[in-house]
Amino acid sequence: MTTVGFIGAGKVTQALMKGLLSSGAVTPSRIFASSRTEDSLQKLKVFGVNTCLDNLWTVKNSNITVLAIKPLAFPKVLNEIAPAVGPNNIILSVAAGVTIDSIQQRLPHHAKVVRAMLNTAVQIRDGAVCYTTGRNIVESDQELVHRFFSSVGLTLESEEKHLDAVVGLSGSAPAYFYLILEALSDAGVRHGLSRDVATRHASQAMLGAARMVLESGRHPGELKDEVCSPGGVTINAIYSMEKAGVRAAMMDAVDACIKRNYELARLND
Repeated sequence: MTTVGFIGAGKVTQALMKGLLSSGAVTPSRIFASSRTEDSLQKLKVFGVNTCLDNLWTVKNSNITVLAIKPLAFPKVLNEIAPAVGPNNIILSVAAGVTIDSIQQRLPHHAKVVRAMLNTAVQIRDGAVCYTTGRNIVESDQELVHRFFSSVGLTLESEEKHLDAVVGLSGSAPAYFYLILEALSDAGVRHGLSRDVATRHASQAMLGAARMVLESGRHPGELKDEVCSPGGVTINAIYSMEKAGVRAAMMDAVDACIKRNYELARLND
């Protein structure tokens, strides 16, 4: 049975750990986690997992070791864990801007490296995950990684050159949508709804729209047109959004995220 290690105890680790445990893909006794301080590990102990301050201990006990640390911490951590990385260990990075090559260079030649981008919705097993594999990953490793991530959300494999776009799109997108939901909720409150009712209606509308796209396979523009009757209320709302530049603002947000991701990559090289 697979054992999973986490180096780093931040929000990504907590989200992924919560999703994996709730899916039943792994039990607490088969999760090993390490971080720099006992205080940070306290957040993980509530899951009943094994914890330690020693990163080498985490790698030695894990089939898959998730590196959920800041990009600038990678050189130090990789140098630290390199002696413990065996030919059967899978090192899985979930950090933005850190390439497979930059990881591989600091680990033994036999190291199996995977790079993935995910979002925080993995904690409710409704995340979006995109991953790419390094040169030493064989078919059985790829299948293991795919099963690992599929337990917490939609999982797609991609070429590494596309991961930067994924960071700006689905990786950071929950924050974009929370901002939109907050604005819609504010509008509901402005027109007399309670905050709870306004937020629930806006959230369900967004959830339903997303499911329509995923389950129907139809273009979002086509589905939008079905809601917009000629001369009706919705097309007037769409006109107002277009006039305000909402479409361009969303595209600019993704561009800004990707640009920052490139900057982080250069800092890490």
